[in-house]
Amino acid sequence: MSTGKRIKDLRLKRGLTQDQMADKLGMNRANFSNYERDVALPPGDTLADIATILNTSTDYLLGLTDNSNPNNTISLEMVQIPIYGEIRAGYNSLAQQDIIGYEIVAKDSVRDGDYFFLMVKGDSMIDEGIREGMRVLVRKQQTCQHGKIGVVLVDGEEGTLKRIFYDDDNVILQAANRDIPPRIIPIHDVIIQGQVVQVQFDV
Repeated sequence: MSTGKRIKDLRLKRGLTQDQMADKLGMNRANFSNYERDVALPPGDTLADIATILNTSTDYLLGLTDNSNPNNTISLEMVQIPIYGEIRAGYNSLAQQDIIGYEIVAKDSVRDGDYFFLMVKGDSMIDEGIREGMRVLVRKQQTCQHGKIGVVLVDGEEGTLKRIFYDDDNVILQAANRDIPPRIIPIHDVIIQGQVVQVQFDV
């Protein structure tokens, strides 16, 4: 069961509406609804607040345990993940000076690699609900699975989000915006900085 489904299930069991949850968390209903629909993953501090309101643990909400009773769970270890405001062109690695902050997340949720958050700029992925001002959680890697969203550097441009497809020795970079045509680029001219694993609202 996903994090969003666990939140919704416990909310309904507690007899709470989405409006009531949003009021308790100090956010609008639309953003809370996105958590329940798994459009976005709650930030670490918000997830902890949700767990408190629903009388459960963050371990349960993240699917690390099926025991929703907080009295029988182990406290969750948290880690800091850097947030990048941009990924500069001309760099083959992430620049320390571009870190604009840190996000606290459960260590077990990022145990399988190195991760970073990237602030979304522009509207190239808007048709998939990824809008400017959101954050995306990215697994740092030099390749991206066929059809997945990656962070790419091309032709001296700043790092951008595109869905990546492979065609022989070329890479097809597909935006989620009907006004932006796909780009076909030789694979050796593309630098991949990572693969997007989660979209998160900046609340």
